[in-house]
Amino acid sequence: MISINSLTVKYNETEVLKNFSLNLDKGEIYSMIGPSGCGKSTLLKVLCGIKKDYIGDVLYNGEPIEHAKLSVGYVPQNYGLLDWKKVEDNIYLPLMLDKNKKVKETEVLDILNSLEIEDLLKRYPRELSGGQKQRVALARAFISQPDLLLMDEPFSALDAFTSSASQKLFLRIWNKYKVTTLFITHNIQEAVSIGRHVLLMGKVSRNLIDNIDNPTFGVADSDMEKMQLANTIVKKFEETV
Repeated sequence: MISINSLTVKYNETEVLKNFSLNLDKGEIYSMIGPSGCGKSTLLKVLCGIKKDYIGDVLYNGEPIEHAKLSVGYVPQNYGLLDWKKVEDNIYLPLMLDKNKKVKETEVLDILNSLEIEDLLKRYPRELSGGQKQRVALARAFISQPDLLLMDEPFSALDAFTSSASQKLFLRIWNKYKVTTLFITHNIQEAVSIGRHVLLMGKVSRNLIDNIDNPTFGVADSDMEKMQLANTIVKKFEETV
């Protein structure tokens, strides 16, 4: 679906990504982990069209991404909600901006119910908890029916209990719609819980250290295996430092 070949991105003379290559398959979910400054957020900016100045090829179904008809959903760290609009207006904003996109009301209700926010529609973002804001941002992303969903540490500001609950809600709805997803995190346990594939980035190389298939994805009672995989990721990273 998405093919990235020899991508190099600079800010002034500083290389943030260097000869980066990656294929994202349709209907898969990838978690990307790595230290601050290794280029994770920059990659998202390239994929969603914010950063256009780069070297290399970024293709969607074989076509340069800047010319392709690619619908992208983006959930930033601060959720990106408009404070002066009610929850329902925030959720429907992508559909208001793209009049050609039609979504069945039954699908909208299913998403709202799955994320447990159907009672929040008349509130403003300032009246919501962090977990509620995050679920509203997820609802907006899924309702827009994107071809590609980009998530930049969406659970990082939540406490451990809320984050865990939000991860489970997210995975439950993701399994219904199977949107191709790239999920960025600093948390190794979160990367293992969320991603069917775990992408390990290096700060020095500005590139992928490894692309690890996650055999524990979607498997109940796999806490021990998840812990072992997390330890493997830590060792792989330490070997490159």
